[in-house]
Amino acid sequence: MCGIAGIINGGSPGELERMASVQAHRGPDDHGVRWFPERRAGLAHRRLSILDLSPAGHQPMVNEGGSRWITFNGEIYNYLELRAELESHGHRFLSNTDTEVILAAYDRWGADCVRRFNGMFAFAIYDAPTGDLFIARDHLGIKPLYYIQRGGMLAFASEAKGLFAIDGIERIVEPDAVVSSLLLLWVPEPESGFSGVMKLEPGCHAIFRDGRLAITRYWDIPIQDHGRERSEGEYVEELRELLERAVRQQMIADVPVGAFLSGGLDSSLIVALMRKINGGTISTYTIAFSEIDKRMEAMPDDAKYAAMVARLFGTDHHEIEASSESNTLLPKMLWHLDDPVADGASINTFLIAEAAKRNGTTVLLNGMGGDEVFGGYRKQLASLLVERYRKIPSLLRRGMIEPLVAALPVAIGGRGIRPVRWGKKFLRSAALSPIDAFIHGFAYFNPEEMREILTSPLNAVPFRDLYPIARYHELAASVEKYPFIDRMTWLDTKLFLPGINLLYSDKACMAASVESRPPLIDVELVEFAARLPGKYKINGRVQKYLLKKAAEAYLPREVIYRPKAAFGTPIRAWMKRDLAAKARRRFTHPGDAARFIRPELPLRLLAEHGSGKEDHAHRLWGLYAVSLWIDMQKRLDAAPAADVIGEMA
Repeated sequence: MCGIAGIINGGSPGELERMASVQAHRGPDDHGVRWFPERRAGLAHRRLSILDLSPAGHQPMVNEGGSRWITFNGEIYNYLELRAELESHGHRFLSNTDTEVILAAYDRWGADCVRRFNGMFAFAIYDAPTGDLFIARDHLGIKPLYYIQRGGMLAFASEAKGLFAIDGIERIVEPDAVVSSLLLLWVPEPESGFSGVMKLEPGCHAIFRDGRLAITRYWDIPIQDHGRERSEGEYVEELRELLERAVRQQMIADVPVGAFLSGGLDSSLIVALMRKINGGTISTYTIAFSEIDKRMEAMPDDAKYAAMVARLFGTDHHEIEASSESNTLLPKMLWHLDDPVADGASINTFLIAEAAKRNGTTVLLNGMGGDEVFGGYRKQLASLLVERYRKIPSLLRRGMIEPLVAALPVAIGGRGIRPVRWGKKFLRSAALSPIDAFIHGFAYFNPEEMREILTSPLNAVPFRDLYPIARYHELAASVEKYPFIDRMTWLDTKLFLPGINLLYSDKACMAASVESRPPLIDVELVEFAARLPGKYKINGRVQKYLLKKAAEAYLPREVIYRPKAAFGTPIRAWMKRDLAAKARRRFTHPGDAARFIRPELPLRLLAEHGSGKEDHAHRLWGLYAVSLWIDMQKRLDAAPAADVIGEMA
């Protein structure tokens, strides 16, 4: 709901003002700065008013005793219960905000207060008498928090761009981030796109004292703690109760609340629950594509299902069309995302949020997290199937199946062939162990291709030692004794969810000054799902099994059991038609990206993709976006962001 920033042991009021100003899109309704000259420290805030729209919600906010100040981004959904408990202990409140509840909770319980919060949050509390700073991020990483240390100075902000408003803090591209974005299209936490700039990990808080930052993990995703296994009916009933409570809590606001509606299971379920809870007007928003783009992408008609769900629940439905020109938003989105996140879904999200804002909707509920938590990704099922595939005799696999699939085209007559695309991707992982198939299933390039793409010395790093692969293996090793399904959902919730989906969801919405809330990763829901036996996540070939069973009380089977469709953009059509010439120019004349990326393989992939024999669309999009992002950073040092974005669009 807001943008926060702060400097401890350095800087100036002017720099703090700039840190907040560059994040103005996150909070256009109010702003504030509190500077403590005796310690060269300060907090800043940009406000998007959601609760208590009065001036009483102004930040930075001070506690009852006048000693502690807070700058806060997010929502605490159980703040009313906490407020009542704190009032019973004698605390008095001057506003109706959750911000004031956080301050009082910290006064009463110290760092342990975060264990009591159910919500999405990133905040900092400065203790003026001692000079200590306490920072915290929510359990799942819904709200971002970047920081950098320089000697005894610490600076933090909701977005990395806020840190570069400080004199002497440079935009230095992190090589690990380039490698990560080429491989995955995103950067696993705690690293960011910039050297020296880190993210406070989800479920962590920290104290900065005497020039040192001490980080503590206060919560982690539980794994394999099933307890007494109950009947399917009992699990379904509990899940329905948790879903209804999460949606009810997340609909609390003093501004209009709407929803993303793709027509898929997750977003449709949230809309159904919103209607059960609220009989008033609910605005829903979906993205639509042109017929030619849908044919090339071979994508299901999400807009048709979204319209059906909207009619079923009587919502005020809005359909936003993504035209071929929408790809020109990529530079703008790369600036807002900070990190080199090459997922076209950020463009969809921004277009929807922008339309919602024009329509007067300030808060949007979304279906983010359902696939990670409940086992809904194809790569999860594919990794389970790898073991079965490897039992087929090698002669049959290598002599017949694999050559046949390799020879098939991915498109005929301008129409994409989805089973062929899936088959080619599956076979690339089939020779690996299940856990390697899962980890490598994220990768858009194999080890040989990475050596060909990267410049020296990055191309000499063994594939397994590259940052994103090593990070996955590091965390996978910590849970290797648990069942495979549990390990996959744990890793996806731990890394994939905050690293890409929550990041682009937050920043693309905040680019339009809209708050996005994800009920499916309410912390109690996540803890419930993490403890489910694996068969309730993936049962045979039915993914998100228990969530689908729970949804049967609210949605028609046609929606629940429809083929899965990704929340994506028509990247294949764009790369085939609108972006082919731009990509060729960029790969031929890469600018600053030539420090990291060699052009030979990208140009070859572009030619193969154009012929229709191979589908390289997402790989080419990633290469194009990362190259653009690298070049953008150098230009941002010399020109205003608006000028750079305009030149690169």
